[in-house]
Amino acid sequence: MEHQKGGNAMLQIAIADDEKKPRRALRDILEPWLELQAVPCQLWEYESGEKLCEGYRKYHFDLIFLDIEMEGMNGMETARQLRSIDQHGILIFVTAYPDYVFQGYEVRAFHYILKPYQEKRLLDITARALEEIQQGDNDFYLLPQGAGSCRLNLRDTLYFRSEGRYITAFACSGEKSFRGKLNDLQSQLPGYFIRIHQRYLVNIRQVSRTGDSFAVIGSEKLPVSRAHKQAFLIAFAGAMLDVR
Repeated sequence: MEHQKGGNAMLQIAIADDEKKPRRALRDILEPWLELQAVPCQLWEYESGEKLCEGYRKYHFDLIFLDIEMEGMNGMETARQLRSIDQHGILIFVTAYPDYVFQGYEVRAFHYILKPYQEKRLLDITARALEEIQQGDNDFYLLPQGAGSCRLNLRDTLYFRSEGRYITAFACSGEKSFRGKLNDLQSQLPGYFIRIHQRYLVNIRQVSRTGDSFAVIGSEKLPVSRAHKQAFLIAFAGAMLDVR
């Protein structure tokens, strides 16, 4: 499902916390600020990870504030479930314990907010998230397909593989092949696409783990060549440390 938030499209924002009081506190800060910013949006509240996932399948939220310490399915388990549905929503973890923060890299969390909420930090992070959503609207690439073309959502693209005269794009939505050269393609893509091998170009934001000569993206283990290893590891470290 592609999100197009240009113009006056309505943003879908979810707040998930098993306690009503912090849900309301978060909403009471966000709602008037979003109105002042003239951001058209709908805010949804959920008291469990299970209910958030149900809502996500229907509304595909653009921005999600997710409590980590919830009864039943906790925030990390919920985030994994959301990512298995698709990769669209921006996740902001809410927690009273900073020790949980680094677990967020696994599910591509955008940032974290500590309880009790500090209004300035909350709104600063929300503003950055909205900028990311706006920027994401432009993250598409036109793939040549026969006599026409189709739009590829780059944010959901895991990697590109070159074989002979053809390139295959591996995305959450499936695979698409087209004629081209990897060098030419790389020059047209955003900087978060990094070369790891003569045949592979990966979305660094989708890399979950690295080894001595490989990178893990989704369930795939891709080779990292010696020639590209140093640049790739620097980019991966940067992506891990980038808290925007």
